[in-house]
Amino acid sequence: MVKKISYLSILFIITFSIAFINLGKFFDITEPPKKTDIIVCLGGGASERIKKTLELYLKGYSKSKKIILTGSTSLNKKENKITFLTRNGVPRENIIFLKDTSNTMKEVLILKNYLLQNNMKSVMFVTDPPHSRRIVFLANTIAKYKYYELSCLVVGSEVAWWNKDNYYENNKAVRFVISEMLKLPFNYIAYGILKPLGLYDLIREHAGDFIYFIKFHMQKALF
Repeated sequence: MVKKISYLSILFIITFSIAFINLGKFFDITEPPKKTDIIVCLGGGASERIKKTLELYLKGYSKSKKIILTGSTSLNKKENKITFLTRNGVPRENIIFLKDTSNTMKEVLILKNYLLQNNMKSVMFVTDPPHSRRIVFLANTIAKYKYYELSCLVVGSEVAWWNKDNYYENNKAVRFVISEMLKLPFNYIAYGILKPLGLYDLIREHAGDFIYFIKFHMQKALF
């Protein structure tokens, strides 16, 4: 009996180790850039996202010649993302800032409405690589981009701390992956199950402060 338990423990450890090692490849589904109707620089992250967005824009990947910014426009103490882009050759009228995009789900949904309202069919998201799995999941599974004949791809921000093959060697990369492991199922439950049943807003109304408390301290612990 003891030997059987030992064998099961070893098998569990081996299986867990293999799964853990490959989580980088699971969460990073970024693709090489290609021309799309518009480029979107997602909020959050450091300066790498906006720098990569500028690079893609200058190379002509945005068919509409426009860039969308979500989340916050702040970049550093000296300038924000809009002034950074204009200083580097992007006309101000080609920069669009979408408000009320405080999380990835809101970004994906508001962008869907923008694409439909402006007769666009394709979008290229720029974000940190391990964020890509959740973006594509929310876009295609929850926001139903494919149903509306919208296509999306994610291009990585080329952050120095990320390598999907050995992400576990970098503490920041490990924390990011753990965060995505928690957020992906949470987003599915919240937006894929509770929201359609009309329970999401009800739960937020009565337990919003508690949920925020948990999320805040989880983020603080990880980052």
